[in-house]
Amino acid sequence: MPTDAGIPPNISEITAPLLLGMLWNWALYGVLVVQVYVYSYNFPGDGRVIKLLVYGVFLLETLQTTLSGADLYYWFVSGFGNMERLANPYASPYDTPMIGGIISMTVQFFFSYRIWVLGGRKAAWRLCAAICLLSIMGGAGAFFAGIQGAVRGKFPTGRLLKLENMIWLLGNTLSDLLIATSMVYYLTRQAVNGNLLSDRAITKILRLTIETNTLTTIVGVTALSMVAIFPEKNWFTFPAAILGKLYSNTLLVSLNNRISIRDASESSIRMTSSDDSESTVIDCRMALAK
Repeated sequence: MPTDAGIPPNISEITAPLLLGMLWNWALYGVLVVQVYVYSYNFPGDGRVIKLLVYGVFLLETLQTTLSGADLYYWFVSGFGNMERLANPYASPYDTPMIGGIISMTVQFFFSYRIWVLGGRKAAWRLCAAICLLSIMGGAGAFFAGIQGAVRGKFPTGRLLKLENMIWLLGNTLSDLLIATSMVYYLTRQAVNGNLLSDRAITKILRLTIETNTLTTIVGVTALSMVAIFPEKNWFTFPAAILGKLYSNTLLVSLNNRISIRDASESSIRMTSSDDSESTVIDCRMALAK
């Protein structure tokens, strides 16, 4: 039963996921800023496509962080104590599922390209196609969830919550699992063949692959479980709010990992970039760093 002030006794179950999700989102944005600085300082010679990817993702994350700040102001400052404000998603349908869906698809497509290069373009194309299709499935589900939230003007619950968000989160999780499994397989095969990278570099890259994919997968599975088990609650908004930042940080960490294995790796792969229409030397460490 609500109190005399109109605030329900379970108010913390409504506010805590929203507040904690946004605070962790901002914290991860701070980490991303540092990662972008490290990247720009150490790899000014990367190709234009790679730079466009990095700075494009960073701009999207900056926009997302700004919109999430507007959400917090709407819910907890100008709308403090107003339950109607808390039930209204405001800008969150755009900044969490939509922008997050774009970022996750972009990062997963990029790592799918890496698997395509690493595994052999003819041998790995079916696997890469499966990764891309699952990523598109997740992105489509994210956009559907965002559009429905914006149209309804309230947080989804029940069957609608499951339908929209499970497509989004399931697609992302399955794509992450395929990426991690594929990278571990191809990297291990390179180590067995004894070419391209030293054992030390292979070990570092494998460890980073397992760590980053484990983190994104755990968060994705957590959000998916909350949607499936507690469809009447908005608890899933906490892990969902940080998924986009985890993907963007994974991208930057994998690129910046070249610093730590620079001395361990001696080989590089010369590739021709069709986007730049010029010959570009792409370090093998970058092609494998996830």
